Amino acid sequence: TPYGLVTGVWTKDLSKAMTVASAVKSGQVRVNGYSVEGSIGLPFGGYRRSGFGREQGVEALASYTQIKNIMINFGSG
Repeated sequence: TPYGLVTGVWTKDLSKAMTVASAVKSGQVRVNGYSVEGSIGLPFGGYRRSGFGREQGVEALASYTQIKNIMINFGSG
């Protein structure tokens, strides 16, 4: 796809999740949950044709790098 805003990964294997999250060109990677809550200060923005760079956080100033959030829902037990 020419877009890369958010990617969802569903797995019990954290190692595989991290491998996929590191490889995919997406601004955010959410593991085992689509709406994992994050801090308001987390950078937000997509890769490629998704958006115009980063918003929020220190990363917004680093517009010449590729930043990625990896969010993991460990559940409640």
